[in-house]
Amino acid sequence: MRRAGPADLDDLMALEARCFSAADGLFNRRQLRYQLASPRCAWFVAGRFEGAACLLLASNGRDRWGRLYSLAVDPAHRNKGIAKRLLATSFAWFQEQGVQVMRAEVKSTNLAARRLYADLGFVEHEELPNYYGLGTSGIKLYRRM
Repeated sequence: MRRAGPADLDDLMALEARCFSAADGLFNRRQLRYQLASPRCAWFVAGRFEGAACLLLASNGRDRWGRLYSLAVDPAHRNKGIAKRLLATSFAWFQEQGVQVMRAEVKSTNLAARRLYADLGFVEHEELPNYYGLGTSGIKLYRRM
């Protein structure tokens, strides 16, 4: 695992395109460029872009919290533990940043991801109707660090 930087923009764009559609919240080039330059955002990549995780730091004035903004594993490399390793790296980075709670969202129909998150200590907190488009609900998750 390593932290991605601006030179990784094209490879991250390609990974995103392999994993997501526009309806899934596919990042565009401008968004990725901004995220790679932001001190409040971190991208971690596995191997030769077999997977990546995007993390955001936030605060509500009292508590620091982090958001798992994207977790992408190339379809050709799924079920090899890449997502777990990316999340372990994410947990460590958030703890270094003083984050107390990690938040995420997942498609309600993505049962494999929901099982993974539950196995790693995430709690399903709230249903988000039409979060991923009309008729596709999301589930809000959180995990104490």
